[in-house]
Amino acid sequence: MDEAALLRTAFTTFATHGYEAATMRAMARDLGVSHNLLNVRFGKKSQLWKAAVDWRLAEAARDVEIAFDPTRSPEDQLRDLVFRFCRWAIINSDIVAISQQEGREPSWRLDYLTERFTMPFQRRLQKLLEQVASGTSLRPLSSSALLALLVHGVGSFFALGPMHERLLPDAPQEGAGRQTDEDRADAMAEFLLAGLFSA
Repeated sequence: MDEAALLRTAFTTFATHGYEAATMRAMARDLGVSHNLLNVRFGKKSQLWKAAVDWRLAEAARDVEIAFDPTRSPEDQLRDLVFRFCRWAIINSDIVAISQQEGREPSWRLDYLTERFTMPFQRRLQKLLEQVASGTSLRPLSSSALLALLVHGVGSFFALGPMHERLLPDAPQEGAGRQTDEDRADAMAEFLLAGLFSA
């Protein structure tokens, strides 16, 4: 069985149903493999969760990491990062979902996510914000607030697509006036950047 397909299915299951409700037996059934195969490869459900999270977040980080290019000015890096993150949200709603699942209460999984992924990224974002603020007029905003706007603001917009379609029933469905997801992501990026640089 392809390792990427296995980990993707596991991650999707955890993101959709939550850790407690997700079972290795159900995942094995969805994958069409024996329950014993998952046990042999990963041992416990907690190990499968960690492997799936490590694989999925490493895969998703590539598109955003490119923005931290030291050959460009901090302001250009920040602008690119916001645009990339808004577009990132279009195709990574499963990561938004798992962060919402695990962010509701303290657990070893929340510790794992924050210590291995969220905090290292937030530290880089904070340093970038400080660099930009030292050279230009930037509205004071903490890295945690900006991260929340990107992941749980923009991210939730795309993760909750069916709800937002119902909120905008008069939006053009086809033709020249129809907005693509990329158009919406770029509009949100421009909005956030206008707020950041309006001080």
